[in-house]
Amino acid sequence: MYVCWRGAMETRKDRSSVFDLFIISIFLGLIAGRLIYILSNWADFSRFIWYWSPYERYGTEILWFRLLPWKFFDIFDGGLNILIMFVGYLFTASFWSTFIKKWRWNHMFPTIYFSGEVMLSMSFLLIGLSSGNQGWISEGLALLIFPLISVLLIGYVNKIQKPNIEKKIYVVANIFLILLCSVVIGYIYTTGEINQFEKITLVVLLIWTLLGLIFFIKDSKRANVVIERVSSVRGIDINQPIKMQR
Repeated sequence: MYVCWRGAMETRKDRSSVFDLFIISIFLGLIAGRLIYILSNWADFSRFIWYWSPYERYGTEILWFRLLPWKFFDIFDGGLNILIMFVGYLFTASFWSTFIKKWRWNHMFPTIYFSGEVMLSMSFLLIGLSSGNQGWISEGLALLIFPLISVLLIGYVNKIQKPNIEKKIYVVANIFLILLCSVVIGYIYTTGEINQFEKITLVVLLIWTLLGLIFFIKDSKRANVVIERVSSVRGIDINQPIKMQR
């Protein structure tokens, strides 16, 4: 959330709009991650019976969300596909920013990418810490480097008083960081065990990233035009007669 807010504030976005974009995108990303996890592990879910209540009590033991359909919503069982969640966030935030907010792509592309990438890296890190998996911890820390550099980059270019140089550094650095980060994400998943859904998602992520970079470069070449509006309502002099027209 901080990375999303920090990047959006640099292009003078309304902070309330930034938070609703993030919350809606993260929520739909969670739904996508949970849905694909259920489909990928349907054999495990199909062994549960269906029951009308999410609440069960056996003596002093109380159980929540143990049976279907309530089991589907029990995301705290660790059942999330975090790659799908990451890509779901990217797609939702891209759509919301471009078509609902109508914000420029070169303003929001790095912000959307790295705020989602923080979510991915923190997921790796927290799951690794809870399970004691050193490999996941290392991968999470490695992925966390890129959004950290992105936030530091914003602070650095703001100190440059030459807009043209500032813009070039920002564009080139973000292109390099996003490409490098995408390579690291691809390497992490392709060297491990991935299911068919994740293979398709990696291809979709690659296509989205390449297209996003192309539009980012093209949109960055456009001049920033600020249009000042002058009110079309003129003042009325009470000493002048008012002419009525039929």
